Amino acid sequence: MRGGLKIAVADDEADTREYLQEYLAHLGHEVKAAADGPRLVKLCREFAPDLVVTDYAMPGLDGLSAVAEVNRERPVPVILISGRHHAESLAAREGHVVAFLAKPVKPADLKAAVEAVAASAAAPGERG
Repeated sequence: MRGGLKIAVADDEADTREYLQEYLAHLGHEVKAAADGPRLVKLCREFAPDLVVTDYAMPGLDGLSAVAEVNRERPVPVILISGRHHAESLAAREGHVVAFLAKPVKPADLKAAVEAVAASAAAPGERG
């Protein structure tokens, strides 16, 4: 993929966070990570990502609440990941959530979701 995205990832589980960070960087994206919701909000303010990939259940502020706060300031698409099935129905109600991935996240699913965001970002006038 040419011209990678700036991606913020957040997960309170270090192994998942590191996997997301390493895999997305391997795909050619610039990736920064946070360990919880409040840090994700701070990271997004400083990093201005093109995409957020976040876990739903995190201490301090859950992923949906964190990205809702981020999206009040600057709209950014979100890929929500979770091991909890109810999170998918919550994500469906949020307009900024473009994909839901169940844990454990499969590389092919993550790649496809990120590529869909990249394609829509590259096509002018399709997002809004």
